[in-house]
Amino acid sequence: MEGKTHLMGGLCIGAAAHSYYITELLTVPELFVFYGSCLFGALLPDICHPGSWTGRKAKLLSKNISRFFGHRTITHSILFLILIYWLTSSFTFMFDEIVQTGLLVGVASHLVLDALTVRGIQLFYPIPTRVRFPLYFKTASKGESVVNSSLILLTLFFVYKQMFS
Repeated sequence: MEGKTHLMGGLCIGAAAHSYYITELLTVPELFVFYGSCLFGALLPDICHPGSWTGRKAKLLSKNISRFFGHRTITHSILFLILIYWLTSSFTFMFDEIVQTGLLVGVASHLVLDALTVRGIQLFYPIPTRVRFPLYFKTASKGESVVNSSLILLTLFFVYKQMFS
């Protein structure tokens, strides 16, 4: 999937999590931190691809991850989710739990969306089996546009639900 679809996915799943699972009322700064973390998390797994937005921002790290692991392997796995959880568990600053939740939501949305592609992901890395959904799309295809449009509509639904419930 393209970056714009991953961003929409992070926003959509973040809005769903906010609507259904985050029970306390968030302040405006907390909302910015949460959704910003969702968006960053939605792009983070592509650190393994030097041509991606994240890869271009962290060139050296991206090239090394790509060289040692390849694309859609370790950063597209449950192991990566556990690593993000573990790393962010040591955070001790204002909004630390909100950042952790947002990052995990964003990364999870990325994994789900890339599992909707022809290539799939190595969800159980280091086990080399690729996982993909029975219904899948080619990156940058009309099918991906339908997914992106659906994510936009779902996001609007979750935001509406949050505002009026």
